[in-house]
Amino acid sequence: MKNLFIVFSLFIVFGLTQTSCNSSDSKSKKGFTIQGKLKNAGTINSLALHELTPTGLVLLDTAAVGEDGSFTMQGVLPERTFCIIRFNQDGDIALVVDTNANFNLEIDANQPTEYVVSGPEENLNLKKLFNLNNSFFKLGQTIEQRFANYTPESMTSEVETEIRNAFDSLQSAHQNGLMELVETMPESFTALFASNFLLPDAPLSFLKLIDDNAQKNFPYSKYSNVLHTKVETLMKTDIGAAAPEITLSDPFGKSISLSSLTGKIVLIDFWASWCAPCRKDNPKNVLLYNKYKSKGFEIFGVSLDDNREAWIEAINKDKLLWSHGSDLQKWNSPLVGKYGIDAIPYTVLVDKEGKIIATKLRGEALEKKLKEIFGF
Repeated sequence: MKNLFIVFSLFIVFGLTQTSCNSSDSKSKKGFTIQGKLKNAGTINSLALHELTPTGLVLLDTAAVGEDGSFTMQGVLPERTFCIIRFNQDGDIALVVDTNANFNLEIDANQPTEYVVSGPEENLNLKKLFNLNNSFFKLGQTIEQRFANYTPESMTSEVETEIRNAFDSLQSAHQNGLMELVETMPESFTALFASNFLLPDAPLSFLKLIDDNAQKNFPYSKYSNVLHTKVETLMKTDIGAAAPEITLSDPFGKSISLSSLTGKIVLIDFWASWCAPCRKDNPKNVLLYNKYKSKGFEIFGVSLDDNREAWIEAINKDKLLWSHGSDLQKWNSPLVGKYGIDAIPYTVLVDKEGKIIATKLRGEALEKKLKEIFGF
């Protein structure tokens, strides 16, 4: 289950390890220097430069702001790195800082996102990306405010549909905007950062293009390596590929495998007892299961629970009479990486030979696909 705004968050970065790259020339670099000027500083007397990591921000350097607004930041990095100056709630200063970066930065405290940076073109590219993301984030806030007065009691199915459609439309527009921006800089280092906002929904061919360019231009970068791993995973779970094997324990402790369901049309439903959207989908899935099970349709419920009792209680309460399995490792399950899952509910539809027909089908889209397959 994923927050509606997570794709816009500036904290969503690559799932990186904290190891440095093995670039042969990294030891020859003496470090970076950023000379800056802060206008309209007011009470701001210091600034901090952070590296973006999957667990949050890692402090690289702090700088005192002089009476004239000047500041200097310095440090040593093992490789080219995505960083920010966390200015205030009005915006972050996005920077690509190389091992030997040396550039100037001008910031207006009243308009921090309109900063001016000299030096590497990548910083201009990254500014365009952050500004694009920020514009869509603000649009998302506008939608949220529009529906803020609804309570669970006053929320009708029509309003829920309107909200979902509004955010789906916004996310689609955001993705298209990102793709158009990346097309203007396909071989840039910034395209690596942009790909994080495009994963996993952008066309695989587009992600593969970014990956190919990154492998050619930045082969030692930790960002390139992470993107390459994710693209390889997506290719293994692309339409037409054989669905990766799943072997789990069912609620009775017996082993169940996806391959044991060969010969049936199988919906692999990644869900959990704690996932509200998953539970909301269950009644519709029950209707579809009852309609098509006699025609060779099966659902394999793969739970990302870590509490066995809660898992079994949800199965019984929602009357889910199909196959179930779980390793009770929640997001630590190896299946999360194997299938490239970043949010649930997540579904994979598999044909009788075990090949993937479709992914992410839910509700009306799933019903339409099953009608197409079974003819009624």
